[in-house]
Amino acid sequence: MSSLALCPSPEPAKPLSVFVAGVGTVGGALLRQIAGLGGGALRLVGACSRRRSVVDFDGLDAAAPGLQPVPPDWPALVNRLAAHAAGTPTVFVDATGAPEIADLVEGLLASGVSVVTPSKLANTRSQGSYDRLRQLSASGAVHYRYETTAGAGLPVVRTIEDLVATGDHVRSVRGVLSGTMTYLFGQIEKGAPFSTAARWAHEQGYSEPDVRDDLSGEDVARKLLILARSAGLRVERSDVEVESLVPDEAKHVPVTLVAEALAAADAAWAERAAEAERAGQRLRYVAELRAEGDGARLSVGARAVPAESPLGRLSEADNLVEIATDRYAVSPLVVQGPGAGAEVTAAGVLADVLAVARAVR
Repeated sequence: MSSLALCPSPEPAKPLSVFVAGVGTVGGALLRQIAGLGGGALRLVGACSRRRSVVDFDGLDAAAPGLQPVPPDWPALVNRLAAHAAGTPTVFVDATGAPEIADLVEGLLASGVSVVTPSKLANTRSQGSYDRLRQLSASGAVHYRYETTAGAGLPVVRTIEDLVATGDHVRSVRGVLSGTMTYLFGQIEKGAPFSTAARWAHEQGYSEPDVRDDLSGEDVARKLLILARSAGLRVERSDVEVESLVPDEAKHVPVTLVAEALAAADAAWAERAAEAERAGQRLRYVAELRAEGDGARLSVGARAVPAESPLGRLSEADNLVEIATDRYAVSPLVVQGPGAGAEVTAAGVLADVLAVARAVR
């Protein structure tokens, strides 16, 4: 009579421990989405704002994490996360957009903590700094994901990286990378003054708290820089030509007076939009990368595009990116969809977190 040897059941995979820095618009939406998943792949172990924080490695309720009135002690917190990561896969989500938190990314990766972020800051410092972040995650011991830095919930970064990884060569990237700007110019086309459209963009939750951060073009310049580096180009922020939409009258006033100061540009933008309309065109804030030999030309600014073109037909807060490569030379690859909003951005961050969870199992 034969007997069967029973194989021991494999131990269930540990859930990925998640710490969320920044519980505002995007971070708050992310916590709600994590709560909606229920248990299983993810375990929230901490969260914080500038003035409040909580850490519990046994797990927290993502729907109500219970932040305490204690500011985060970053050196101590990084050490605690590193010690925890030695035995349990751990990811740090930077949803703050704060330079001092971006400063932590390299150290976290070096200490074994994976990082997911929608913040563009860490990836748009020097090329050398970017290279170090990529090298730290290249071994697979930790993971660094930042899909939402360039297109909110749209899969632009990974698409470009996958094309390059399979031997393709990016010839150009062109499109609208700011849902805020799409909304702004859409309202101007409908007759709204520039200053009013900027105020509405803020009220709709599309823009940064200080709308000048969007109007300056800096946000789009950083997105284009990230896409250029994802394409394998070695470029610096100073290589990006930027047209700012902030008039001189609004550059140095307090944020409470910005809307009034922007009115100084109302007439100029009304005329520019009317001129485009007479030519069968529409204004869009366009980012463009064109490979030139071993380098590239990068620029962002307001451009008049044909009204019936894909860029001209954009509406609300949509983004559209056209990627031309050696393989996609005749018909560029196009990625289009919402480019602003807390829910879509948080969903993109969550997708990155879940990708880390799958990778560490």
